[in-house]
Amino acid sequence: TSVASTRDNRLLLLMRNRDVLAAALERGCSARAFYSGFYVERSQDGQLCIARDMLQSRAGASCAIANLTQVVAAGG
Repeated sequence: TSVASTRDNRLLLLMRNRDVLAAALERGCSARAFYSGFYVERSQDGQLCIARDMLQSRAGASCAIANLTQVVAAGG
């Protein structure tokens, strides 16, 4: 999995299976703080969930995910 930040303060999560998820962060968090990646504590169900899981940036920031959206290619 890798990560990239966007201009509209979201993180693009590039998954091993080639899916792309857009993660909107809670208010007051900056996606730029995650430029070098992040950690997340594995939950018992193995899922990444909004309003439950916290992302810990390698730079020290801690943010919750406000929304997750799957990104798909247009016309593809």
